[in-house]
Amino acid sequence: MSSPRNEILTDTLITTWRAQGRDGFLLSNPDGPDIEVQSVSDPISGVSFRFRWMPHREIRTDIAELERRGILNPDRDEIGLFRDPRDPSGRFCFLCEENIRECNPMEELIPLTLAGRRYFAGANFAWISRNHYTIMAAEHIDQDFTPHVLEAMIELHARTEGLFRVLYNGAHAGATIPWHLHLQITTDEFPVESFPAGADASYPTALRRVVAMTGTGAEAYDIAAEWIDRDPSHHRVNLLIAGPVEEPTAYVFARDTRRSHAEEKGLMGGFEVCGDLVYSEPDKRDLFLHASAELGRRVLEEIRPDDT
Repeated sequence: MSSPRNEILTDTLITTWRAQGRDGFLLSNPDGPDIEVQSVSDPISGVSFRFRWMPHREIRTDIAELERRGILNPDRDEIGLFRDPRDPSGRFCFLCEENIRECNPMEELIPLTLAGRRYFAGANFAWISRNHYTIMAAEHIDQDFTPHVLEAMIELHARTEGLFRVLYNGAHAGATIPWHLHLQITTDEFPVESFPAGADASYPTALRRVVAMTGTGAEAYDIAAEWIDRDPSHHRVNLLIAGPVEEPTAYVFARDTRRSHAEEKGLMGGFEVCGDLVYSEPDKRDLFLHASAELGRRVLEEIRPDDT
């Protein structure tokens, strides 16, 4: 199957995501009673944090339940699955096409070519927001930030007519599979998108925004590269491309691998730095119920690098 033409890509992504829900590949119904959302306005920073309660995400590690639902093939060939030797857990790579074909027969992969490289779009079965996809490189290559990554992000945003937001998580700064290049996309607007212009310094974690298509790629890359080059061992970025297709904004978040988690949240990835705070663990239910602007600021400030 060839990559969908630009004019039908958005419809293909939305239609496929809905079909994957009907087929039972998605772990829950986005309109189901278990999904709860709270929005909390922060008068100090000016952002409205969105807290999401998503207990279905806990199922993603329940092998028996995934097999029962048919999401994970109980007869998979464990010996033949590719595993990156650097993964200390020894797990197979969840983003390699051959592994997906063997292990997740319900998952429908949409082929794409972005910035000259082959990718596949697959609905995220443990989704966080509507039309949440993982965009995985066909080749098993590292989750390094390069000019290609930003070029692919801008191209994908344009090809979906600006409807899909495009996220990149740096390795060990939100990306749980640092050995396979991937992006995430969603049609949900992120809280940071309505953050007041010119107020980057007041955002709870390190943020730089570059507005306007002309020069967006070059300027955003320079900002990200300058930060990474200061300390290549620990410095990473999360990056969002969003906004009108004619004039998108690049949101660059400076990250440090030594501050990948917040005590009251856990792993902080691209959704979290954009103001979406997702809770699913039973022992964190009380945190969600008592969501506040103070909590939102606190978890984001906790991951802010020292030298920004």
